[in-house]
Amino acid sequence: MLSSLLLSACGGSSSSSSGPKQIKTIGLTVQAISNPFFVAIQHGAEAEAKKIGASVLLEDANHDIGKQSDEIDDFIQKQVDLILLNAVDSAGVAPAVKRAVDAGIPVIAVDVGANGGVAATVASDNVAAGRLVCQYMSDRLKGQGNIAIVDGPPVTAVIDRVKGCKEVLTQHPGLKVVATQVGTGDRDKGLELGTSILTANSHLDAVFAINDPTALGVALAAQQAKRNDFFIVGVDGSPDAANALKQKGIFAATSAQSPYDIARTGVQIGEKVVVGQKPSSTSIKVPVSLVTQDNVGSYKGWQ
Repeated sequence: MLSSLLLSACGGSSSSSSGPKQIKTIGLTVQAISNPFFVAIQHGAEAEAKKIGASVLLEDANHDIGKQSDEIDDFIQKQVDLILLNAVDSAGVAPAVKRAVDAGIPVIAVDVGANGGVAATVASDNVAAGRLVCQYMSDRLKGQGNIAIVDGPPVTAVIDRVKGCKEVLTQHPGLKVVATQVGTGDRDKGLELGTSILTANSHLDAVFAINDPTALGVALAAQQAKRNDFFIVGVDGSPDAANALKQKGIFAATSAQSPYDIARTGVQIGEKVVVGQKPSSTSIKVPVSLVTQDNVGSYKGWQ
C-alpha cells in the first residue's frame, strides 16, 4: 500500500545538470521523543536512511516551538541535505521552514502538516482516525450519552482527528459533549485533565482522547478515582495501548497508525525531491485501522 502511495507521490525526473545529489545527512526534529510514537518515527527514518548510506541527526523539541525553530536553524548551519519535520505547531514553525527552504534544504513534514513551504506531507489519514474511534464510540452507546474530549497541541494531525470525531457527533445529537480540555499529548497531562474531567462530571459515558498517551493518562485518572462507569478511545495503536486493550478495562479502542512507515516514506520522497523530482502529490495519506479489545489479538503493532 505505502509503496504504491510513494510511486504516485513522486513523478518526473528533472535532475539537475550537475548530476544527482546524494543525501548524506538528514535532520529530524520531533515533538517529544518521550512519546513511543516518535521513537518509531526515528527508527523508521534511520532504517530508510541506512539503505541510502545516510545518517540521521535527531533533535527533540519537547513541545517547544522556539526550541524546534532553533533546531531547524541548527540543521541549516550544519548544511543537512534534507529535513524531516514533525511540527510542534503547524503554523508557528512556518518562518523556520521558510529559512530552510531558502537555504536550499527541502523539508518533508511527517505525521503533521507544517506551513512555510514544505515539499510534501506524509501523515496518517487523521480525519479517518478520529472518525473511526468516534463511530465505534457512537455505536457502542447507541447514539446516546455524555462525552468528553481531550484535545491536544495545535497541529494538523490533532485538528483533523477532532474534526473526524465531530463529524460523527453531529450525526448523533444524542451524544452530548459535556467537557473539552486541551492537553499536550502526553500521559501526565492526560492524568491531570482526566482527573479534572472526572471531578466535574459524576456521570460520563465515554472519553475521546487525541492520542494513546493522553487516553492512558485518563485511564489512570479513572483508576485513581475508582471510576469504571465509562470507556475511553484514542489514536495511535501504541504498544502500551495494545497491552491496555488486552486487559479489557475501560480503554476500549484506538485508531492504529504506522509511524515507522510514515518516516520511511518521508525519507523516500525526500530522496526524490533532493535530486529535483517534484512530487505529483504534496499530501500522502497513510491508512489507519481500528483496533479494539475484540481484535487486538491479531494486531501486528508498530515495527
